[in-house]
Amino acid sequence: MSSQVRLTLIAFLSYMIMSGLLTQAGVILNAIAAQLDMSAARTVSIFSWLTGGALIGTLLSMYLYTRFSVRRLLITTYSVLLLLGLALPFLTGAGYSTLAAVFLGLGVCCGCGLSGGAVIISRIYRAQRRASAFIATDCAFSAAGFIFPTLAGWLLVRELDWTLSYLAVASLAVIVLSLAATSAFPDTHHATSTAGNDEPAPERETALMQFKRILTPRVMCFAIGVCLYLIAQTTFLTWAPNYLMAYFDAQPEVAGQVVGNYWGFSIFGLLTSVVLVNFIPTRIMLLVVSGIAIACTTAFLLIESVETFLTLGLAFGLLTTCIYKIAISVGTQQIADSPPMLVTLMLFSGSIGSTLAPVVSGLVVDSSDEKGALMLALTGFVTMLVLFITAMLLERLAKRQTLPEQSQPESV
Repeated sequence: MSSQVRLTLIAFLSYMIMSGLLTQAGVILNAIAAQLDMSAARTVSIFSWLTGGALIGTLLSMYLYTRFSVRRLLITTYSVLLLLGLALPFLTGAGYSTLAAVFLGLGVCCGCGLSGGAVIISRIYRAQRRASAFIATDCAFSAAGFIFPTLAGWLLVRELDWTLSYLAVASLAVIVLSLAATSAFPDTHHATSTAGNDEPAPERETALMQFKRILTPRVMCFAIGVCLYLIAQTTFLTWAPNYLMAYFDAQPEVAGQVVGNYWGFSIFGLLTSVVLVNFIPTRIMLLVVSGIAIACTTAFLLIESVETFLTLGLAFGLLTTCIYKIAISVGTQQIADSPPMLVTLMLFSGSIGSTLAPVVSGLVVDSSDEKGALMLALTGFVTMLVLFITAMLLERLAKRQTLPEQSQPESV
């Protein structure tokens, strides 16, 4: 196995581990609530510690990967993650604070690991293949989103402890550690010329200069839209199983299928979107799939059959998972040359959405019921679409204003 293949597998596994921990939320929520003797609406906030940890890990990585080697950081990160995973089965009697601390640690490790995977891909693939590699990491994320919630549901049906499903995810860290120990990593501490020659890279903008340049209304519309997408998506996946159990008396193993259905078919949606963006303008495609997300979420609130709900869950994952990547793609086109901080801002906005979703949805359910969570998801998708349309209108207005200036003859 070549070193490039080994490094690519590390990147894919880093996304699978994050997905495996996060996408089980809706399946294992009631089991954790029973362990803590709390309501599901209050217990769901524990997943904010996981997503918040990932946010912290991502921020720390901006500094750590400029100071230490990728190999050292990955080995340290996934060693800690493995130890935390092994500790979980021994914490079945632990309280909320202890579990929250473990979830925070797992999240920090995932955030650092995801950043390491992104660094690897950006170094070992040229620009032509880099986009495909990043799409493939999304496919790995979706695959784990199908495998591990399904495994969690299977374990709960057999009255086994929910921590075993998290332990199964942590076991992937063993593979990462073995690959990291036997792979040759690229040098990440030396800049190279973007022109592809041996000339030194040009002086880059300072972080403050980039930050000032990207603070435009169009960029903020897309950043907030990405945040709202993750809030809506995470809210739906967290509370859809509970909604089915509360309103349709569905069994836990049946209700949990909606999460596996969503992520399982999202893989095909991501692969299809790679082809479609070559034929359909990305802005039009973004508006269409956002409209589909609104239509599906509205249908979920009106459906009166568990079977129809689960079937629509397949279509929901197939048709709307691409919103995140397309929104980031269009959002990064709002500033000339797409400075690195612009991409970071979009990813950071998504992380904020994932972090806020459990807390916000928990408050909504606590003040209403599980149907309120689905209405929150619908509101998020609608607001997201309004922001995307606003940004595109501003973009078109800016182009119209620049065209007359460009068409004026130069003075002699």
